Amino acid sequence: MSGSRSLAVGLVVLVVGSLTWWTWPRPSVVIRIAPGGVATVGGASLPETLFVKARGRSTVVRVINSDTIRHQMALFGAAAGETRDFTIAYPGTYGGVCSTHPSGNLTYVVQ
Repeated sequence: MSGSRSLAVGLVVLVVGSLTWWTWPRPSVVIRIAPGGVATVGGASLPETLFVKARGRSTVVRVINSDTIRHQMALFGAAAGETRDFTIAYPGTYGGVCSTHPSGNLTYVVQ
């Protein structure tokens, strides 16, 4: 009896763990801001237009700011040394400028 109970508990733990891993929100894109204010995505410079793959109502954009000042890049911003996740509920086109580099326009297309 004890062996079958342990097996059932193990199976429940495995199923719950698998579902949690599968549904846990992972960022669709990670924007890294290096000291000095250079923003990159996947090792390349942040483009003026960034296409983000939508993941239903839980599209997550992560901003990792390693700079010494706050950066607000259109919808997404982070204080100095902060990592923040932003959830976008609906696909669309979002625009704005960077508070630190206002000469550059930024557009995020979530599709």
